[in-house]
Amino acid sequence: MMKRDCGSIFPLGIGIVALSALLSFVLVELIGVQYQTLQIKQVSDALAMKVATDLNRDGIAPVPKLEYAPEVSDLLRIASSHLGQSPREVSVMSFDGKTITALVCSDWHSISGLTLGAIGKICAISKARAIS
Repeated sequence: MMKRDCGSIFPLGIGIVALSALLSFVLVELIGVQYQTLQIKQVSDALAMKVATDLNRDGIAPVPKLEYAPEVSDLLRIASSHLGQSPREVSVMSFDGKTITALVCSDWHSISGLTLGAIGKICAISKARAIS
């Protein structure tokens, strides 16, 4: 003899919808971090290539530990405005006298608008050979 099953699957449905919404939110934020990282990477690529190209064209070897960021400040401003980024930390220098290394960091911006304060920053490093 089988008893009649009473109950509702409504709470289960609410739980599945809530879990799906949470997973979607996390995935959207991860995609946003990846997108912002790619934008910052484009800026750092442009800075490293500009300095390396200028030094190579002029036949000058990079000076180790010399900061080249002031020389590319116009390019930084243009690239940042086109990509909608506002870098907080920028460094363009050579550590070995051959390769230009550009480091660009920006505050993390949430796609959803839920920032929870400034809880992180996104950085990208690019390298370009200045000596052929």
